[in-house]
Amino acid sequence: MKKSDIYEVAIKILGIYLLVADISKLPGLITFIGHQSTSLSGQDNGQDNQMMVVNGLNFVFLIILAILLIACTKRITRWLTNPSDYQENAKLFAERKVIFEIALVIIGGLLLVGTIPDFLYHLYNLVNANDQSIVISAGAKIFIGIITVAFAKRMGTYFAG
Repeated sequence: MKKSDIYEVAIKILGIYLLVADISKLPGLITFIGHQSTSLSGQDNGQDNQMMVVNGLNFVFLIILAILLIACTKRITRWLTNPSDYQENAKLFAERKVIFEIALVIIGGLLLVGTIPDFLYHLYNLVNANDQSIVISAGAKIFIGIITVAFAKRMGTYFAG
């Protein structure tokens, strides 16, 4: 494996992390929009509308950034590396596919570990509609984390290719 390959793997892992992290925020964004539109239908909600726009633009920006990092990995690597990086060999303990699998398991695991306590707390204290939307959002994040961990091998093979 060349030194430039390590840069490619790192850039792609960053893109994958941004993609998974941003997709995991989508259920929360959807419940926030639904909650704001129903609870403030007749009131002056200019600040809430601004917050929805900012959150929506943040989501779109991070999705675009993640896709660019994943799709344009080779171009970004050329910008960051020297010509000598394409000549020098670097020894790693594993192949690209295995590194992607490990990264996906770590990303999904972090998502699960960060979400499960909040999910259990709000599920235990389920009182009102706001808690219900938080439980649904956290449940969707847990689902995304499980999918990321469960299909790490397949996704690792895809991203390594």
